[in-house]
Amino acid sequence: MSSGKGAGTDKRLESCRATCPPPGGRLGSRGCQERVLTQLNVWIDVVFTTLYVVIIIALSIHFLGNVLTGRAKRRFVGWEWPQHEGGPIPVAPKLMHFQHVAAMIALAISGMYIRFPFFNGGRWAMRWVHYVAMVIVIVNLVVRLWYAFASKRRDYREFAITKRDIVTAPKVILYYIFVKPSKPHLGKYNVMQKSTYIIFVPLLIVQAITGLALLTYVIPFTSQITYFGHAGVTFRDAVIGWNLGALLGSTDLAGWWVRTTHYLINWLFIVLTTIHVYLSVTEDFPAFLDFFGLSGVEHAEEEEHDVDLGYNEESPALAGTEHA
Repeated sequence: MSSGKGAGTDKRLESCRATCPPPGGRLGSRGCQERVLTQLNVWIDVVFTTLYVVIIIALSIHFLGNVLTGRAKRRFVGWEWPQHEGGPIPVAPKLMHFQHVAAMIALAISGMYIRFPFFNGGRWAMRWVHYVAMVIVIVNLVVRLWYAFASKRRDYREFAITKRDIVTAPKVILYYIFVKPSKPHLGKYNVMQKSTYIIFVPLLIVQAITGLALLTYVIPFTSQITYFGHAGVTFRDAVIGWNLGALLGSTDLAGWWVRTTHYLINWLFIVLTTIHVYLSVTEDFPAFLDFFGLSGVEHAEEEEHDVDLGYNEESPALAGTEHA
């Protein structure tokens, strides 16, 4: 015989099943899906908050490893940092990088405030900060992709993962966990950096699309259109109303799913950016400063390099290293 608590749970499950038709029919009632999405958002909060705490602790332990192995002293006291192939980084990528970082910080803070208001009376202002930063990131992404693939100084080849990158990836990881004293020198970026940048592009595109899909403002000059059951066409209607909204039977319900996806990707950016900034500062602080125009970086002449898997006893900090 089941307990009263168990009987209550069974009744709630039966109620949910009753409101969510089986496969083959529609995808389920709005009420049932909203309950599922609410629970999913709570789990996202729990999982990523816990994960972020674990990552902060792990990075702190990693930095302690840098101190104990002498890497931190050689870098920050002896100022022994890797040289860089090719000439200095042009002004345009630096400017776009600065704009992107500033806008992403604004998006992360305002996005988390929208989810968890940590002071009163700021929701309207934070939403507009979020919207403005979103536009900056979208425009910056379009221009950066054009610069990488179509400009005279296109640099997309610097981010391409080569066969050598794949072969030496385990050695790069072993370097980061202090098993090897140096990492293979392949070029301007190692395979972990390239992978991060490559992952960022599709995530930014999806985040931009889902962000636009959350806007309920009417697009100018569409007030006479009533296709979506109301006067005008909102950004949400234009992005998901005619596809996902039609599939789910409700544009508002589609917005719930899109909002959850947007929030999930927001957490992914926070996690990836935290790790990226930590490695940039601890592995090549001058390059980190140079990207923001705060210092100069010594650049070696561009030339072909064999893969260096050894350890240079004369200069441990420089042997086979590259910025992270």
